[in-house]
Amino acid sequence: MTEPLTIEAIQQRLCEEIQTLLSLKSGSITPETSLQSLGMDSLRLVSLLIVIEKVFGISLIKTGLTRQSLASVRSLAAAIHAGLHP
Repeated sequence: MTEPLTIEAIQQRLCEEIQTLLSLKSGSITPETSLQSLGMDSLRLVSLLIVIEKVFGISLIKTGLTRQSLASVRSLAAAIHAGLHP
């Protein structure tokens, strides 16, 4: 059996995926980074949700994603963690 993902591991993976999606240099995003400050438009947000579905195997829309969940990398990671461990 595999170990459940920690919020910290989810945050790290999200930072990496967002950096790739937005073509940012490594280390430029932290868990405290506001997604709005990154200029995430609706198209990029949908792209991020698709990446999350592929990487973590969960549909955040079905788990009750809220505007608050999208406030920062940390809050998005918490939503993913909650979806993985209902």
